[in-house]
Amino acid sequence: MAINSWWDGDPSESYWLEIRQDPLGLGEYLRAPRAASDGSPSWSYELTSYVRPGDRVFHWHRTSTGEPGIVGWSEAVGPLETIIWSWQARGSRGRKRGIPSNGPTWNMPLARYTPLEAPITRSELNERRIDVLRVLDEVAVEHGKPTYAPFQNYGGRELRAQQGYLTKLPEALVELLFDLRGGTGGLPRRSRPARMGRRQGYLSDTELRIALESHAVARAVAFYRANGADEVEELGKPYDLRVVIAGVERHVEVKGSVGVGIGSVQLTQGEVDHARVHQPTDLFVVEGIATERAADGRVLASGGAVRLWRDWLPADSALRPTHLRYTLPPPELG
Repeated sequence: MAINSWWDGDPSESYWLEIRQDPLGLGEYLRAPRAASDGSPSWSYELTSYVRPGDRVFHWHRTSTGEPGIVGWSEAVGPLETIIWSWQARGSRGRKRGIPSNGPTWNMPLARYTPLEAPITRSELNERRIDVLRVLDEVAVEHGKPTYAPFQNYGGRELRAQQGYLTKLPEALVELLFDLRGGTGGLPRRSRPARMGRRQGYLSDTELRIALESHAVARAVAFYRANGADEVEELGKPYDLRVVIAGVERHVEVKGSVGVGIGSVQLTQGEVDHARVHQPTDLFVVEGIATERAADGRVLASGGAVRLWRDWLPADSALRPTHLRYTLPPPELG
């Protein structure tokens, strides 16, 4: 069936909500038949095929009190594959049929399941029902229907989870949900799901962006000097560092982020073109950088973990539209 993939081309729209009945496999995979038990297509199943590695998947299930809610989140790691799987449909037709179905099934592996310290329950959602509906309406007006919203306004009086398996969670709704308590939903602020550490992220505060970049470059300079570089020269453009090790000139592209466990960074076309023309080029990423604003107004950056890709050559398959979002392969270091 034709899917209104309204999120395409916007790397910030990278969130999904899995609505689960069975805890088996929670946070381990998304798994949905390629067709409903009667052979008809189902948008909530087909959305599984639109999830990409690095996307964040929230999980709706029963909490410890028995009330349904968002209990945690995972990261899609891929690759998406088709397997043969047996499942029991839980809708009225599936229960009436009474026997499991067996057939081709989309399977998206997940990793790093993180339970929320305090699940966002259905009751809590309904306390902000008007706000939730406003966000969903704005998405529908901007992008057209269907938007595959995670919640429905049941009877015009309460929010309930959508009747489906996988739904699309707009970024604006993620922002709202994790501000329900006036905080971050039990997660550390710098890794709140609205940024979620999966992308380098866009920082409108120029001072903050410069502080992150400068700190990451300083970490890279120290790293290469400590690892035998004869020369280290800071350039900035078209690449950040020129490094000479044992007579070999190596170029280095440096990225810094406050996110933890990031799955992608933003690249310019020039950065991509340069890496493809000049080898060896390294991609040096510092993630989890801590920042604070000093009394004099300066932004101070410190710490962070290093991730390094030597002889980096960005592949077309890892690049996404809008600022060329690049999906990071497994690192050599970190």
